[in-house]
Amino acid sequence: MSTPGAAADPAIAPPLVDEDGMAAQLGIDIGGTSIKGAIVDLRTGQLAGSIHSAQTPGTATPEHVAERVRQIAAAEHWTGSVGIALPGVIVGSCLHHAPNLSSAWEREGALDRLRMPGDGDVVLINDADAAGLAELTYGPSGSSDNGLTVVLTFGTGIGSALLHDGELIANSELGGLVVGAGRFEDVASGRAISDDELTPAQWAERAQPYFDQLEAMLNPGRWVLGGGLSEKFEQYSSRLKLSKPVDIAHLGVHAGIVGAAAAVKRSGLPAA
Repeated sequence: MSTPGAAADPAIAPPLVDEDGMAAQLGIDIGGTSIKGAIVDLRTGQLAGSIHSAQTPGTATPEHVAERVRQIAAAEHWTGSVGIALPGVIVGSCLHHAPNLSSAWEREGALDRLRMPGDGDVVLINDADAAGLAELTYGPSGSSDNGLTVVLTFGTGIGSALLHDGELIANSELGGLVVGAGRFEDVASGRAISDDELTPAQWAERAQPYFDQLEAMLNPGRWVLGGGLSEKFEQYSSRLKLSKPVDIAHLGVHAGIVGAAAAVKRSGLPAA
């Protein structure tokens, strides 16, 4: 894997290296509203530089999103491997169940548009799974003895990740759960909070039946809430009535970026 920046550019700091020889890594989180990227110190899971953000194109086609991704990489003079978190289920070269992006992502070869210039590999992961991987790698869930941990990320939609015995169970898509009023992510996502101007109490009234159903189905030992709720965690989480602990995502709104970067190391790509 190449390292960020060319040696000829003295303004770029040398890469950080962990005990396995992996350099700091660029992670990019693609959402229905914005695309964010930053270099992550893989030793700590902390951001090693500023966040680059761009609005998700209105068309949200693979070509237009890929252009934004390459702009973020170029802003960091990055020529190596890139971890990218996506809001959908990755199936071969397609992305399914991504209602906040163009339907063109479901076409064969759509994910190939995310290739980077040069020799850098691209490692893809579901965005909520990226948040779960970040929690597993750098948060208390990595050593949790609470059995199953359910991670829910509240943004344009609701993503989910399941963590059990130190492993990530991918592609759970619990935001699609239907109870009474409709789909979980349609009535209680970050977008629903914004569009419907929900107070924390109103949000909890909507969300509680879904948590009750998930608790009955999965019997989790711990809940982790991330995404937009991270910024006002206590206001929302305190309104829920749950039998097991509810914690804020260890890396908050940066969890998708960090998890995307961690996915590169987890993939086993060669060290820098």
